[in-house]
Amino acid sequence: MKNKITKTKQNFYWHFVDVYLEMLSQIYAIREDKVFFEKLWDLKSYLDEKLSLGNKEEIVDTYVVVLHQTEN
Repeated sequence: MKNKITKTKQNFYWHFVDVYLEMLSQIYAIREDKVFFEKLWDLKSYLDEKLSLGNKEEIVDTYVVVLHQTEN
């Protein structure tokens, strides 16, 4: 079977927020506050949908691409 690699452009800051929320969810005191943790979980779910590629394909790599322009 032949594999096809597709590149998808997504804003980096949403991935940063995703990692930050994941770190927050690991704090014991936050996990103990059921109301806050539920709201955090809702936000995390929203972000998962936002970053979803719309299919069930496996993500094989992620990286940052820096675009820059030089003056001639």
